[in-house]
Amino acid sequence: VKYHFTLEVLQMKMLKKIAAAIMAVAMATLMLTACGDKAPSKSFAQQTEETVFSFYSKALGVEKNDADMKKLAEKTLGYIDEDGVVTIHEDMVDSGKLVNGKITITVAMPLPAPNTQVSPNAKTYKAFEITPENLSQIQNAMGSVEAVKKLDGVTINKFGVAAKTINNKTYVAYAMEYTYIIPNQPAQ
Repeated sequence: VKYHFTLEVLQMKMLKKIAAAIMAVAMATLMLTACGDKAPSKSFAQQTEETVFSFYSKALGVEKNDADMKKLAEKTLGYIDEDGVVTIHEDMVDSGKLVNGKITITVAMPLPAPNTQVSPNAKTYKAFEITPENLSQIQNAMGSVEAVKKLDGVTINKFGVAAKTINNKTYVAYAMEYTYIIPNQPAQ
């Protein structure tokens, strides 16, 4: 009888351990799945990227944020210093080669701050710091890209946008590849 009692006690102890392990697994699973079934919220940089691409896609007639162009735009975000100043690098513009009267050009750059003109000889310029308050004003900073689209003989091949938060400041860059048909020059 004593043996039976000991076996019963051992079984109860084992049952308690198994129940505790099951409870621990259940609690860990609940903690990992979090509350509710909503997707995690997007960062402000992700929201900015989507908003800016939406503006550009409507203005330029592009349908997707091209992966190669987005990667190039992301690279230029690395040219912004802690004060929001962009140092211009040679790889921000690739003027391509003239072939059969067409030239394909690739341009990538962080958006300039409002009222900032980036001249061809500039070495730096101030980037546009995007905030929730000025995100809707982004359309005003699109002038240079829209100007390219309005040129006769221009076809935008690929377009991409990237956003990044640097020192708690969010910036956005674009990259695009476009082809320009050189009009026939009159013979002299």
